[in-house]
Amino acid sequence: MPVTLKELAARANVHPSTISRVANNDPGLRIATATRSRIEALLRETGYQPNGIARGLKMRQTNVLAVVIPDITNPFFAALFRGVEDAAAPRGFNVLLCNTDGLPERQRSHLQSLQARRVDGVIIASSFLKDPSVRDLRRQKGPYVLVNRFSDEGEDPFVGSDDLLGGQLATAHLIDLGHTRVGHLAGKSTVSTGMLRRRGYLAAHAAAGFAADPDLIVEAGYTEESGTAAARRLLSLPDPPTAVFAVTDMVAIGAAEVARQMGLRIPEDLAIVGYNDIPLASRVSPGLTTMHVPIHEFGSVAARLLLDQIESDEPTRRRVRFTPDLIVRESTVTGTAKSQRSARPRVSAE
Repeated sequence: MPVTLKELAARANVHPSTISRVANNDPGLRIATATRSRIEALLRETGYQPNGIARGLKMRQTNVLAVVIPDITNPFFAALFRGVEDAAAPRGFNVLLCNTDGLPERQRSHLQSLQARRVDGVIIASSFLKDPSVRDLRRQKGPYVLVNRFSDEGEDPFVGSDDLLGGQLATAHLIDLGHTRVGHLAGKSTVSTGMLRRRGYLAAHAAAGFAADPDLIVEAGYTEESGTAAARRLLSLPDPPTAVFAVTDMVAIGAAEVARQMGLRIPEDLAIVGYNDIPLASRVSPGLTTMHVPIHEFGSVAARLLLDQIESDEPTRRRVRFTPDLIVRESTVTGTAKSQRSARPRVSAE
């Protein structure tokens, strides 16, 4: 009888998914050289060959994953989706893309449809706090991973950034530059990124010894258009802010356009910080100061967590958080831009 993954894993003293990833030449696998050599020697000795078709028939797999995102036009989610594809393809999986427009009912409809189509696993970048759709996935115990946004903290596998720290670092940068009236174009309070980045904004004020003015916090959503509308309200206040921390780069770009329309100079009259460091952030003029997160790696790590669940038939609650890094550009500091980004993404895993 052909040797099985579990038998190989027992002989190599590793997890079955590690055997599978070595056999499928997964470029994202990081293991010790000696361990890889031992597994490769074992594969040669036994003549093991991965058989995707046979595996699919036996396990009733479709070799299809799905990614559910809130906004297909946002460059952040395009980069995230590419990360998923780049990790899934070497292991023989195709990826479907579903767009929710940030609507809970549309997310629920997509997930029901994906279940009917029997996709092997789902990556959700569109979840909400206390999300009933995610609770349904949790009860069904099928493979899934939340990315960028989480639902009930501590319950689900998750890949994202330390949004609380990121919001605090972004706001502290503006306070350190001497701004005492810092506005916040906030995300939705029903979404983890909005909630935590707002908490970081408030924490930076507390650390500096003064309270944030609640009038300077305006909910802006996550798009350039919603950022434009919120920034117009914020900058039209009788005593407007001299600096703004925006929940995303797209919101920040919308705010910058409003500032220019109002005749404000950036950063002399209004300093702006975004979040995510999408490629457009370095191309706009002036360049956008932002919090860098490894978007592509969000997708690739989420895909590997999902594929490990599928191949091992074991659920996980692993949570991977990357530490965001401040990238200083001309939207906050005139002259030559400088970077405070670390050489490698710092990551914590639970």
